Amino acid sequence: MSAKDVYGKIGYFIEKWPKGIILVAILLIIIAIQGAGLIEQKSGIDTFVSKDSDIYLNYDHLYKQNFGNDLVLVLVDSDDATDSEVLETIDDFDGIIGTDKNVETVMSMASLVKDAAYFVTGRNEIPNDDTIQAIIAQLPSAYVDQLLPDSTHTIIMVQMTSGIDEDNKKRVLNQVNRALDTVDFPAGTTAVATGDPAFLIAMSEEMSSSLQSMLLLAFILMILALLVVFHHVRWCLLPLPVVLVGLVWTFGAMGYMDIPMTMATMAVFPILIGLGADYAIQFHNRLEEELAKGESVEGAVIDTIKHTGPAVGTAVVATSLGFVALFISSVPMIQDFGKISLIGVILCYIASMFVLVSILYLLDRRYEKKACNPSGKNIPAKKQVNTNDTAIGRVLKKVSMFSAKRPLIVISLALILAVSGLYADEKVGVQTDTKDFVPQDMLALQNLEKLTRVMGGIDQINIIVKADDIKDPDVLQWMVDFSQREVEDNSHITDSGSIASLIYSAYGSIPTDEDTVDYIIDSMSSAVTGQYIEGGNMGVINLDLDKDLSSEQISSTIDQVESDLEWYIPPAGVSVTVTGSKVTTTSIIDALTSGRTQMGYLGMAIIFLGMLIIYKDWLKALATILPIVMVTGWIGGVMYLLDMSYNPLTATLGALAIGIGAEFTILMLERYFEEREKGLEPYDALETAASSIGPAIIASGSTVIFGFSALIISSFPMISAFGKVTVIAVAFSLVSTVVVLPPIMVNLDLWRSGRKTSEKHIESNKVSI
Repeated sequence: MSAKDVYGKIGYFIEKWPKGIILVAILLIIIAIQGAGLIEQKSGIDTFVSKDSDIYLNYDHLYKQNFGNDLVLVLVDSDDATDSEVLETIDDFDGIIGTDKNVETVMSMASLVKDAAYFVTGRNEIPNDDTIQAIIAQLPSAYVDQLLPDSTHTIIMVQMTSGIDEDNKKRVLNQVNRALDTVDFPAGTTAVATGDPAFLIAMSEEMSSSLQSMLLLAFILMILALLVVFHHVRWCLLPLPVVLVGLVWTFGAMGYMDIPMTMATMAVFPILIGLGADYAIQFHNRLEEELAKGESVEGAVIDTIKHTGPAVGTAVVATSLGFVALFISSVPMIQDFGKISLIGVILCYIASMFVLVSILYLLDRRYEKKACNPSGKNIPAKKQVNTNDTAIGRVLKKVSMFSAKRPLIVISLALILAVSGLYADEKVGVQTDTKDFVPQDMLALQNLEKLTRVMGGIDQINIIVKADDIKDPDVLQWMVDFSQREVEDNSHITDSGSIASLIYSAYGSIPTDEDTVDYIIDSMSSAVTGQYIEGGNMGVINLDLDKDLSSEQISSTIDQVESDLEWYIPPAGVSVTVTGSKVTTTSIIDALTSGRTQMGYLGMAIIFLGMLIIYKDWLKALATILPIVMVTGWIGGVMYLLDMSYNPLTATLGALAIGIGAEFTILMLERYFEEREKGLEPYDALETAASSIGPAIIASGSTVIFGFSALIISSFPMISAFGKVTVIAVAFSLVSTVVVLPPIMVNLDLWRSGRKTSEKHIESNKVSI
């Protein structure tokens, strides 16, 4: 049984059960809404790095779980950060927030000064200004440097409990802000909550806002697109509610499959609006075409599904294979982008074929019933539109014929531009600073950058030190020596911190006996020592990085630290692991950008193989992929000319453009060979295909472009740039389908037809002889 026979049976099923199909669709919407409520927003490290990778395990299991408890940092700005009134207000804040069940410790200059004053005076209170300065002068410099970066700024560290979930992090942050509003700082003093948790929470909220704006704009643009390029059919806006059905189903699948909402996956939905409308237009346009021929509604539905179902289905397969290529990425959010895109296009295809055609069938049947009045006299029937005779169709026919009859010029020019573009693509830069991926006017980002400026940089390289006894004097001495060497020899490392440096700062050297080490550590606040040691066998060395370093500078610094550890080895029985958020993000950028070429080539290969399996015809498979291969080159050239850079999303563009662009070539190719099977000659078949399905392809491409255009307004620069480049890619794909595909398709067909004729002629001559 052929594919058209199978789809013919599907068409018969739709014609028999349209109301049942719509009822099932509504039921699935209800189920999907429940699933959508399960979607979790993520913006942390685990969206960039696989939880099974060594990089993540080192960061999460070794560093974060032992030393990297989430901190809300409160930056206090005052004329004199050590003023007694300022410290008293900070002390009030410490008392309020310290009672929260999810706050483990609160450390500030107020708490340090109070503890020291109690040790001297026996009174647990903030002393007068003169005493404060004397107390601070006696505190270990490691404490003071951490909490008092300069005379006008001080830091309050609110350490949350280990293993706290995202909801409670958000609640603690809200509590911190409420506490800051409650306490009464002196005039001229301000305090803001910042740090990584505050930044990530704000980014999640911005993601939700940006997604809503993008979806609203995508629907508005889609209405405009349909009114402009699809106005020649009845109910031209009907594809939109059908797309909404597919979109809701996709949200539901996302929740049930535990696929999180990330910076990448939220870009999927405006894309699906464009692609979903594209599929709906193809079915809608073909049904109008069949009705214009004078077919009955029942026959039009069956023929529409029989002919358009396989063609659009093949296009969906090609697009899906492009998304499958994204699965090779080692970055979870890119894999999730591929997964939800794959699921989304399939669900939008199903909605277009079943829901849209069922609705159109019921609408047409209703008009048929109204075509007769109660007395039985016929009234004028609704006007049917001849979709083969439109202004766009006539233009496309002329353009396609013009290029098809000049294959050498058109293909040569397209090939030269593609090769030049691929060469220029090697010179396109890569955007590697993760701060550039998020909205630059976001208050949380500005607060974090202010904190960085005040503290001279908050980024670190963290070295986990594991030993049988982390307090062994030999181990501690090695930690001090190695840290000092790194600060002296590496211009990008400004300072270091460890339990060894605290002991060295308090004692003036590393004691030679462990009893003295224990005494010094016991005299320190556990809130301080807990940042540097865990149990008796694990410690951490924090190497502070200079501010405003590029990703390349951070990467080279990490490499140097790892190299130094190879020649300045720790004592026997001690192991070290270089980790931390900067080590993790550096590996992320490498994974995001280095795999873009492989994803593009893989997309080409699997789409070609997929089409070869479906068509069992090398000519069709080759004609499908060749125009899109040229498009990938054109995109690289345009990015170079516009001085654009690759980012994590645009790095996926090769596979994405191939998958989406292949759809247009497949639809044109399918219609061309459908006309050839009817007995038309190659150029006649091209004329008919271009004039009939050409307008629908232009309409489809326009909706895809408009859907992608919604990405441009995103407040996330990474998504906005992705929107700009994909709009260019889809536009190029349309041009390639109308200009480059015809000469390839027709001339390959003519060559094969001529060869078959020649072979038949030879065989007939052999027989006659």
